Amino acid sequence: MSLQGCLSSRKDCSGKGRVLSLTQILDICRSTNQAASSKNLFVVLPEGENYSGGIYLYKDNELKLITDKENTQYSMELYPEMIWNDPLELVELIEMGLIWQYLSLKAESIGLGVSQRARSPKKYNKLINNILNRDYVFLYSVAVRERDRDVLLEDTLEPLRKTEMQGIILLDIPACYKERSIYKKQYNGIPLDNAIFKKVDKKPPNYTNLHEISQLLWACQGETDHATHGNRDVLEKNGYGRVHASGCAGYSVYPIVIVDELIQVPKGSYIYNPVGYSALNRWVKVNNRKIYDHFLKCYTSDIHKDEIESQFDVDFSHYAILLCIDRKKPCSGFMHSTIGKTFMNTKYWAEIEAGMALAGLQLQANALGLQWQKTIISNPDDPKFRVLFNLDDTEKSINQLAFNLVNRGKNERLSLKGNLVPLVLFFLKNK
Repeated sequence: MSLQGCLSSRKDCSGKGRVLSLTQILDICRSTNQAASSKNLFVVLPEGENYSGGIYLYKDNELKLITDKENTQYSMELYPEMIWNDPLELVELIEMGLIWQYLSLKAESIGLGVSQRARSPKKYNKLINNILNRDYVFLYSVAVRERDRDVLLEDTLEPLRKTEMQGIILLDIPACYKERSIYKKQYNGIPLDNAIFKKVDKKPPNYTNLHEISQLLWACQGETDHATHGNRDVLEKNGYGRVHASGCAGYSVYPIVIVDELIQVPKGSYIYNPVGYSALNRWVKVNNRKIYDHFLKCYTSDIHKDEIESQFDVDFSHYAILLCIDRKKPCSGFMHSTIGKTFMNTKYWAEIEAGMALAGLQLQANALGLQWQKTIISNPDDPKFRVLFNLDDTEKSINQLAFNLVNRGKNERLSLKGNLVPLVLFFLKNK
């Protein structure tokens, strides 16, 4: 299955799962481990045909049984190695998000899905630490499960008609949605493993059109539902939404594009709008042209390029993508406890979600054969970054756009709950 096919149909799952062969389990682990190859993976398995149920350590393409005192009812559960520190390092949280997105896409490619829940698996944590005499921490439950709703539904409603707005740059249609080919099974795309293991011939970036940046932004934060029209209840029921998981549909990641030189795009900083003009329909007609509904909106022409390059010792040439988070956004509108018992842990979720979005950028760049570089901002709460990235202007623009385009009573995917925090700078390399 192609990377683009996996991204466009990625979803949370509510089924129990099925027993996998040991070969499939090792294949999932091997692909997942590419996101952070320095980390071990802990795998919880049910009883299988040629393996026993229990908790295993995955290392060097092998599974070593740690204990058979606990197993799972799902296909498998997987937890990245993380040593407890207070506070946890940002790079550790970003890597956890990367790992989960790689896992999610690999599971999708074999007809399964991943269910992430904001509850700490304390029983596994305590058991493993007692046996191995270590201080590992597992933040959330992550299970590979059966997909109980598989069908992608095509949006058959007449597209809304819109007039192009000032300061907005319409982006190209993501390749897997052109001519509805994903539904017709005609779009092959790049095989997932080729993207994961970087088995695509490299080529220079193409800055003469918007195709590559459109693909990258969609893979990072795009929308995948085509029949729900922004109705969150239906969206949750059918399981489609962003190309990466979001903590209880909080949607806490905000990509900013810093453009120095790009065809059709004036120099400036732009917010990426993944839900389009209306946030209710994935296809619109603008100037009688039917397009996939996502765009860039300029909020300032002052990009501080020299200062950014000096601060991070980089040269991003034509454009860079900055991933920001709103820490107050995850799980917004949901109960965090019931009858005095906490069942959701929202701490760190925004940072991990940024890692998932970064995984989409990395994998799509790999699939396009592009060289890329990322810089994780080690002290993102430093006030100087608000000035460097014009974040005051960014927040005003995001909330203004949300107010004008979104039915706030039903859908708040764009608007902010708190302040933006910059985490990752991503850009393409010319050589």
